[in-house]
Amino acid sequence: MNINKLIDFLRCPYCLSDALSLDSNKIICVGCGASFDVIEDVPIMMKKENLCRQETSQREWFNRHYSEFSKEEYKLENWRLSMLERIFGVSFKASVSRYLDIGCGATGYTVIEAAKRNGWCSFGADISIEAMRRAQHLAKKQGVGDLTGFVVCSAQNLPFKPQSLDYVSAISVLEHIEDDRKVIQGLYNITADNGYAYICVPNTYRRIWPFLWPVYLYLDHKIGHKRHYSIEALNEKMGANNCFELEKVFYNGHLIKLWQLVLDKFKLVDNGCWWKMEKKDINQCARGVQLNAIYRRK
Repeated sequence: MNINKLIDFLRCPYCLSDALSLDSNKIICVGCGASFDVIEDVPIMMKKENLCRQETSQREWFNRHYSEFSKEEYKLENWRLSMLERIFGVSFKASVSRYLDIGCGATGYTVIEAAKRNGWCSFGADISIEAMRRAQHLAKKQGVGDLTGFVVCSAQNLPFKPQSLDYVSAISVLEHIEDDRKVIQGLYNITADNGYAYICVPNTYRRIWPFLWPVYLYLDHKIGHKRHYSIEALNEKMGANNCFELEKVFYNGHLIKLWQLVLDKFKLVDNGCWWKMEKKDINQCARGVQLNAIYRRK
């Protein structure tokens, strides 16, 4: 999606003005005068000086991480295909035409496949410049450059116009954020009436197997997680100020997933068996390490 089309969906993340103009390789906010660089049709809708310490740390970490990703290879591993089934296999699919994935990463596979499979006008947002440049390139290679747009921004200051999106996903995002309530309010603002949000977060420690706690403590520290969630806590935050109501909840990452990972690592499971194990892993049992929830905007 060229910048002239993408700008129609954006607003200033700071003064919230819809009045944006394009001047050479910059987007200018008419409301407050802020200017945002545009690199290869990817707008950088944030300012370094406005990022909190957590955002600065996460931006640096993910820029390093995504700089090692290939700009040419686009591969849908089984775990990605499973994630796509969870996001797109929804009863309200026919009502969606505009989709956003927050924290979509360098492959941009959710955004690319939303356009390829569903014909949706699809957007990806991430705090990493490296991620969005690579995702933009891959989307063009996959033939959906006209249907996809990628934006560098903070999840705490989403630069999309009010009620401009039918479906928004945030996969492994909220746990990284200093102020997750601000992100949820932003989700509410940009989602259309009766639109939907898919949230995937790490399950609360008290419901996962204790022998897994040391692993997740290490990962929390390494990747920069701020918290885990119970479904009760997530419902409270998503439902605050009458924003969202829960439509569906399920979990993945049960003990069968550990066996699946071990067998797959040593090439002891074929594709058919892998998917049988995957289907059994995704269920209502609250012992799973990942909590998945779908909400409808009130």
